[in-house]
Amino acid sequence: MGLKERAIVSVLVMVALYAVAVATWFMYSERAWKKARGRYESACRTYRKETETIANKDKYVEDYEKAKEFMPMFEASKTTEATWLKKMREIAVKNLVVIGQDEAKPEVAGDDVHELPIEVRSWEGSLEALVKFMHELENTDEGMFAVTDLNFRPSTKKGYLRGSFTLNCAYMREN
Repeated sequence: MGLKERAIVSVLVMVALYAVAVATWFMYSERAWKKARGRYESACRTYRKETETIANKDKYVEDYEKAKEFMPMFEASKTTEATWLKKMREIAVKNLVVIGQDEAKPEVAGDDVHELPIEVRSWEGSLEALVKFMHELENTDEGMFAVTDLNFRPSTKKGYLRGSFTLNCAYMREN
């Protein structure tokens, strides 16, 4: 190959390399734009939700005040463990859930609302009994309860389950 042919081949190779570089840049930038657009749309959705929440602040405050009216009130110095353990056990017996081991954990104090977590390490009952027990806990007028960390597995008794859960009892303290 002569000098002229080498120059032409070199120019063609350089043009091809530039074409590949430009194509790669356009493909990468298109993906980057799609990714950026997705993040932007996600941020817009978050902004709209937060704006709506702020706009409805009065409604949430009103709902909170209504809920506080139904929350049990205890003296500042009174311990609540016995009260909540007794209520939980009564509801369990009523709904045919056998509680083996339970323990009240330390009180978690908030601004207005205090919580007492009760860790039930061992319970046994049928699925229907468990559902009725949890439904009554969540809907009783005797307190505000929330079941968290529910674990269960089949029991050695046919048709029964056993497991553990944590029950959070919410209440307020007098100042």
